Amino acid sequence: MKTQLLLTVILTISLFMTTCKKQNEGCNNITELKDKNHLVDPSSLNSQALNDTLTKYPELQIYKIKTYPDHWTVFCNVFYENLIVFTSGYVLSYYNNTITSYDTLCHLSIPISLTPTIDYFTAIKIARQKMDYSNTCIAYRLGIYDLNAYNENYQKSYKLVWKINGDNGYPWVILDATNGQIYRSDDGMRPF
Repeated sequence: MKTQLLLTVILTISLFMTTCKKQNEGCNNITELKDKNHLVDPSSLNSQALNDTLTKYPELQIYKIKTYPDHWTVFCNVFYENLIVFTSGYVLSYYNNTITSYDTLCHLSIPISLTPTIDYFTAIKIARQKMDYSNTCIAYRLGIYDLNAYNENYQKSYKLVWKINGDNGYPWVILDATNGQIYRSDDGMRPF
């Protein structure tokens, strides 16, 4: 009886250790994100106003649509020269037969070089020094970031950046694609 109990305990511990080890092995996949296709099908709304907007602004990428009984809202990423602008967005809403929009397209002029001097491999290496990516796959995307986007009364300060992120978006690091300086990062951990 004691031998059987001891054997059960040893097998349970062994199984637990094997499971933990497999979970901590992480992922060796590295994926480049560069698509501009809509992440949500725009035809689900059947809206001429939305179709007109997408025709007028082909640099938009729908990433979320919220529908309600009496209105809807569409959220879009903004691209410039085929690069995502991480700090710009476009929102189109329909309510009470009125279309309204909030956008950053009207003043989108980005006078910077769009050629990185740091390759994605180096960018990932820098990001790994800041965040722990050992339990996740890695995705990277070249894009544009406004250093002053979250300040009031500011002048734009665009930078070409790499965004390195894990599964489900976390952790992530945004770093300069010309000198490797880290501008922002988030490990995804939130206090309760």
